[in-house]
Order: sequence, then C-alpha cells, then structure tokens
Amino acid sequence: MNFALPGQDPISFHHGQNLTHFHPDNASFQLQGFLYHPEVCRKSCGFYGNPAWHGYCSRCWIQQRQKAQSLTNGNHTENLQSKPGVKVNTAHWSRKDTSQEGTNDNNVKSEQQNTQASNTYQTVTNPVCHLSRTCLLSLTEGDFSDFLKALRRPDAQLLLTHCTNFIQRIQEAEKLTVDEKTEEVQTFYQQIVDHYPDHMSEAKDKLLDNIEKLVMTRLYKSVFCLDGSQDEEKDLSFQKRIKSLSWVTSKMLQLPLVEEHEDVKEGIACAVTALVEVDSKRAPQDKLSCVSRACIYLFKAIQSCKKEPATADDFLSCLIYTMLKANPPRLLSNLQYITRFCNPKRLTTGECGYCFTNLCCAASFIETLDATSLGLTQEEFNRLMQQQDSEVNTFISNIGQSTMQQIHRNKKLLAALRHRQDILIQKAECLGREVKAWPLSVQGEVQEIIRRFPLETKQT
Repeated sequence: MNFALPGQDPISFHHGQNLTHFHPDNASFQLQGFLYHPEVCRKSCGFYGNPAWHGYCSRCWIQQRQKAQSLTNGNHTENLQSKPGVKVNTAHWSRKDTSQEGTNDNNVKSEQQNTQASNTYQTVTNPVCHLSRTCLLSLTEGDFSDFLKALRRPDAQLLLTHCTNFIQRIQEAEKLTVDEKTEEVQTFYQQIVDHYPDHMSEAKDKLLDNIEKLVMTRLYKSVFCLDGSQDEEKDLSFQKRIKSLSWVTSKMLQLPLVEEHEDVKEGIACAVTALVEVDSKRAPQDKLSCVSRACIYLFKAIQSCKKEPATADDFLSCLIYTMLKANPPRLLSNLQYITRFCNPKRLTTGECGYCFTNLCCAASFIETLDATSLGLTQEEFNRLMQQQDSEVNTFISNIGQSTMQQIHRNKKLLAALRHRQDILIQKAECLGREVKAWPLSVQGEVQEIIRRFPLETKQT
C-alpha cells in the first residue's frame, strides 16, 4: 500500500514487516499488513518531516525557504552593484523588490524608495513587543469574540492596524501565487511568535490561534480554491473516485466494528457529518477541529466494540471507511489549505496533528487503492469496478425516467391547481362586490324604515 500527501508522489510499503501499535514517539500506521513509518525531519530537529515540505517539518521548511529567498536576493543585489553607474543600498534591499536588467539610476532610486517603504512596514510588523503585559493577557482570555472586543481597545490598536494592513496587502496582491501568499502568511505568524515573551508560551499559542482565525477568515476567498486553478478538477476527480468505490465493505478494510450496534452507527454518522462540515469552515483551526471531532467519534465507536484502547491500524481503517461513506466536498483543497495556512505547531504536535496526518494518509490510500489493498484478485477488483459503473449508469437512467414521469405529474397538478385558483379568484371577486354593495343596501333599508315610520316628537 502507498501513503503520501494528496498530490505528492506515493511512498511504497511492503508485506512482511513487523507491525507495531501507535505510540506518540513511534508514529506508525498499519493497515492490511502494510506499515507506514514517517521519517524524521531532514534537519533532525525532533519533529516528523512531511513529503509536502520535501522531508522537512513545517518550521524547518519555512526557515529553508526564507534562507533560499535571501540568497537569491543577495545574488540579485550583487548583479546590480556590478553594473557601472548603479549604486544599491543593500541595507534597504527587500526580498520582494525586483529589478530588470538595463535599469537606469532613476529606476534604482525608485526601487530604493519602495524598498525603504517595505522595510518601514517590516519595522511595524512586530507590534507585540510594544504591547503591555495586561494587553497581551486580555487578547488571550475568553473565546474569539472576546479577542475581537479586546482588539478594539486603544492599547491594542497597533496590533489591529498591523493585521488590517497585512490582510489588505495580501488581498490586493493579485500577482502573488498561492505559494508566495503561503510564505507571507507563515512569515507573519513567525513574526508574532518571535516577539512574544518566552515565559508566556500558552498565552502566545492562544494569541496566534486568534490572529490566525482573524487573518484567514478574511483571506479565505483570496487563497482557497481560486478561479483558474486545477484544485476544483482534482476535487471532483477525487469525489468521483470515492463514488466508484462505494462497493467497498467494512469487511474488506478489516474494520474492528460491528455496524449493527447503535453506538457504532451513531459514531460513524457523527464522524461523517464532521468530515462534511470541514468545507463549511474558513479558519484552518476550525477545519482541523472538525477533523479532530470526527476522529474522536471513531475512537469512541472502536472502544465500544473492543472494550480497549484503539490501535493505529484500527483507527486508520475506520477513518478510510468513514471517508468513503462521507465523500467530503473539496477534500483535497481543504487538506492543502490547512497545510499551507495553519499554525505549523498544530500540524506537528498534539491531537490535531495526529488526526490530520491520518486524514492525509486515508486520502492517499483511497487515491492509490487497488486489488492488493483489499485482499482481492485483479479480476475481482475489475469486476466490482465495472459493476459499479454499470450500476451508476443504470441509476442515472432510472433517475432520468423517473424525473420525466415526475415532471408530467407535476404539470397535471399545476393545471388542476391553476383551475382551482381561477375559481377561487372569481369567488373572491364576487365576494368583494357583495361586501361593497352591502353598506349601500343597509343604508337604503334604514332610510326606507325612517320614511315609513317617521319619528314624532311630543311636546309636554
């Protein structure tokens, strides 16, 4: 069986390895006799590497990209300095400024002015060091709504202005690619972390979570599943892949569950709902929370059947089965979005990191699922896939016929309703005329009675 993040080259694993249960220090994943053993970060920092980041952990990957970018800008500055008549102030050179060969002195001066403005922005991109301890604590107390209230206070205006300027800058940067926006956002997170007091680590994490939610909720439409990208095509292809595997049973995946149990049914149903709900969230942490909630439901369902803690292979097989049932919308885009814009610490540590890693493995398993993965022969696998395709075509044909029949029935019902409506309108108009005529008739009868029986006033 192959495991890899969606969109990356799969990693192959072989039969016959000694299978181990999951342990926080030995994050292995086992299914159908295969063992996935994630590699440690290439810089040996203690975290696990990710194929999406070329074997680095998220922290080292950001540092590596920044280092490569700084080297590129340094070479670019040297090329400018080597040109006669061109003077460049390297102290004010920014990694985002660009120049073209053959620029004259006026263009260089203009670039230097832009660079100085960019550096001026960089000097105010660290407002945390200017905030008081009381202000920092108020920004980490309560939920996100409390954070927004605290952010409007006068002593937090510097941070609010900083976040607003950053959001506007990314929204207006139409020429930036998604990867470049990812680097900008991760650098923004790192600036907040670097200038936060070290002895307030818990409050720092809470503040970063709030800032992440504020920023990414506003930037969601600017970075998620953009028009013109291939993300939508990949998502539709993955959903079609899941539909073609609807014949996969729990027995084929060796689920440790008894689906007839009410607790198991409820757990799987809640997990399916949580996975589908991922696409409705905007902030990466909210999407991760949905993933974690789905995993918790599955863990409880497994424990209700086994009466013992769930192992990694049991959990992963249940997650794959749940994903096949849920067929979540835009799953691959959501995985990419979380990987790019989530706080890196969430993806490398704790419950959220473990659940997200398993979700990526489950998506990769479904993409590369074949006859061997399910213990079937290639002939059986092909027959089931073809049978599924024919059933889908028959289902679509039946739907088309039943739809036309329903349309004819609806037309007849609409005609009958229109006839009844016309009769009702006629009666209503008749009633309106009678209501208007009634006061006149009453008035005429009263006058006739007065005429026939005039009042006689007796004087005493």
